[in-house]
Amino acid sequence: MTVPDATAAFSEIFGGRPAFLVRAPGRVNLIGDHVDYCGGLVLPMAIDRAVLVAGRGTDTGTVEVHSSLYEQRVRIPLASLVPDADSPWCRYVVGVLTLLRRHGVALRGMDLWIGSQLPPGGGLSSSAALEVGVALAALAAADSDLDKRELALLCRDAEHEFAGSPCGIMDQLCCTSTPQGHALLIDCQSLYARPVALRLGDTELVVIDSGVRHSIAGGEYALRRRQCELALAAIRARFPHTGSLAQIPIDELADITGTLTPLLAKRVRHVATETERVRQTALLLESGNLEEVGRLMADSHVSLRDDFKASCPELDCLVDAAMTVDGVFGARMTGGGFGGCVIALVRNEAVSGLRTAVASAYESRFSGQAEVLAVHSAGAARVSHLS
Repeated sequence: MTVPDATAAFSEIFGGRPAFLVRAPGRVNLIGDHVDYCGGLVLPMAIDRAVLVAGRGTDTGTVEVHSSLYEQRVRIPLASLVPDADSPWCRYVVGVLTLLRRHGVALRGMDLWIGSQLPPGGGLSSSAALEVGVALAALAAADSDLDKRELALLCRDAEHEFAGSPCGIMDQLCCTSTPQGHALLIDCQSLYARPVALRLGDTELVVIDSGVRHSIAGGEYALRRRQCELALAAIRARFPHTGSLAQIPIDELADITGTLTPLLAKRVRHVATETERVRQTALLLESGNLEEVGRLMADSHVSLRDDFKASCPELDCLVDAAMTVDGVFGARMTGGGFGGCVIALVRNEAVSGLRTAVASAYESRFSGQAEVLAVHSAGAARVSHLS
């Protein structure tokens, strides 16, 4: 899907040309899952697959939105901003518009065409890309602006309030703020973020889509978050100055988690050890030590699988198959888990072998097929004015 494709699609639906085009990238998290809402470190990168929003401002007092993914068109009056009950994806649009208005943005009517290169529920942050894309379109139509951090926080809050998804800040901040050629190291407690150069040499990052779909508004994700909240409350009862689970020193884990149930202790162990793996991975990427990066990715998957129980048989199968291939440094589930995608760090010449191994292993155990996608770093979301 290219800019001309989006422009042509807009013209077919609405007539005339769009005034602007927004490209809001998806993301893949290199390492650091289920720690963002615990104040930990994460290391995502924006990818060259995105949500595209073609649009123009109008004086109609309504927002007309056509989703090419769902082949649905909805009409949202600015006077009421109520989601269309038959179009669940519309909640993200209405949520962003509502919070922009609360923020003081004077919304205009709009015609919007939305297309996506990201599989919904695939763990590549399609919802955050949609939120950021719609927000930037609304700001462009209103001739207004927000800084990148404000924009990310607003979109996260919209997802919490209107989609019922208890996500952290990683996806939205990655979408708004990551430079091309870099990952973004984010401290989710302070929201400090810095770019980390991707010195990948003769390797590439490959995403393997299991085809198993999940929703972070669903029960398992919310349950893990609640378990972390319970663990933190219990720890603070004994150690009142504990700031977050991610700040617990690894060498003090046994003492600090000693009175927790075994299940909660495992959840805490994942958060603390994963945060340290992220810290190490950022340094190793900058020095080009990709073998050690791969080892940490593999360790991360084991932790997510065993301590956090965020994986599933399909993801485990893909990781195991990838790790049998000579030239694969590491592989792990990425994103919220319970389905979605695996990311692997692979030598260029080993990608073909990876495709073969994954297809063989997956098709022998499951009815579906796993799609292998090479992904590359892309820049943050941006608006292009077309007229």
